Amino acid sequence: MGRLSAFIIIITIFSCSRPGLKPDWQNKDLEKDGLFGMSTDLAYEQLLQGKKASGVVVAVIDSGIDTTQEDLRQALWHNPDDGSHGRNFIVRETGKGDFIYQLQNKKNEPGYERTLADYNMHVTRLQNFINQLQQSKNILEQMLEHIGKKNPSPKDFSKYSPRNDAERWMLGIVLQRLHAYPDFSTFKFAELDNLLINANYHLSHGLKIEQPTSDNNDSVNNADISNAPLGIAADPIMGAYHGTYIAGIIAAARGNGKGIDGIADSAKIMSLKLSSGIREMRNSDLAIAIRYAADHGARIINMSFGKTFSVHRKMVDSAVKYAMSKGLLIVHSAGNDGMNLDIDSNAFYPSSKYLDGGIAAAWITVGASGYHDDASLAASFSNYGSKIVDVCAPGVQITSMIPIGSTETWDGSSQATAMVAGLAAFIWSYYPNLSSLQVKDIILKSVIRREVLKNKCATGGVVNAYNALKLAAEYK
Repeated sequence: MGRLSAFIIIITIFSCSRPGLKPDWQNKDLEKDGLFGMSTDLAYEQLLQGKKASGVVVAVIDSGIDTTQEDLRQALWHNPDDGSHGRNFIVRETGKGDFIYQLQNKKNEPGYERTLADYNMHVTRLQNFINQLQQSKNILEQMLEHIGKKNPSPKDFSKYSPRNDAERWMLGIVLQRLHAYPDFSTFKFAELDNLLINANYHLSHGLKIEQPTSDNNDSVNNADISNAPLGIAADPIMGAYHGTYIAGIIAAARGNGKGIDGIADSAKIMSLKLSSGIREMRNSDLAIAIRYAADHGARIINMSFGKTFSVHRKMVDSAVKYAMSKGLLIVHSAGNDGMNLDIDSNAFYPSSKYLDGGIAAAWITVGASGYHDDASLAASFSNYGSKIVDVCAPGVQITSMIPIGSTETWDGSSQATAMVAGLAAFIWSYYPNLSSLQVKDIILKSVIRREVLKNKCATGGVVNAYNALKLAAEYK
């Protein structure tokens, strides 16, 4: 899969597989298994006998998660007030988004060209998606005309004989997804007609640089974090894929023979949905989400995303300071620019550095590492920084869940970030009296160092659960 430009999340994921690599290699131990994992399994086997875990809430700020995933059900956070599993901050927009502010007002600032390139990529992606939806609509309408009904039943479609390859592809999509809707008309509206309306609106309003529009004051939140439609297109939007995948790395049920084994067996995932396949993440919404997490019991915030620019940065800084005052730990990805970008000298947001010169102390920035103890340990796609990036964690060929009960194997610093968020939850679940700064200190001090990572991150090492749990037991 390519870059998820639809989210304006600077992460690159690849779905190629490597024969013989264990799906849960990130949990393995270098000495025991020959894979440079986090030694999570070894920690569970040798260090936790007789110890009882407590639940730790991890807020996953992302594209939402599939709450029907069997491997994640036990890990869903429940809001005691309304029983929800999180909040959705995406509503119909009324004004211009972060991209437009940056491109209109920051032309002479560093990083403008990178922002413009990201913007153009996003516009092209959305235009392609619209074109594919329109083509699908034409094919589907031809099929309906041939069937002779505007609202066919599943039985009607199962009897249909496609007349060409395009109809054969369309029939497969309809039969695969129709069961999730009460009837065909509802399916067609959700997966085609409404997506066309929303995508065209965003292209002509939220992404229209030339059009003068009002400020973006449309942020509200609701408890509906259900999966967004993928769209009937050859290149579907990702919906809740990324968020589900991240949540699985952190907290998938261990030892049940399904999906994968998550890092933290008692973590609870709070889903804070800020991006969709059509609309990108907004900093104003991000600030609200961070505050929501801090006010509703989260101890860790996972942010597997990043931007080359920052609009409304003071709002985000204020929210981060609030989270710090509440004792939260924030874990953020270093990003993947495919060229080993040094983020010590190139802006990447959100940032632990405030505009006023201060630092978010309980913040960990994570780069990606590989599975072999050789030169490939430093993942070629991962951004780096000997000052800004704190640690590395497994991010190559990581398998996790995606919606509709499946799994995928991807690369990225998003994955590495989830590893560290999971590790923090793992530590806190057995040593709940530690502070966020102490948990960060334990994670950084317990890495396994390697020369190849010396200039890639401040610690020069890969996080290790076994070492971290041993240190936590002795920590003073």
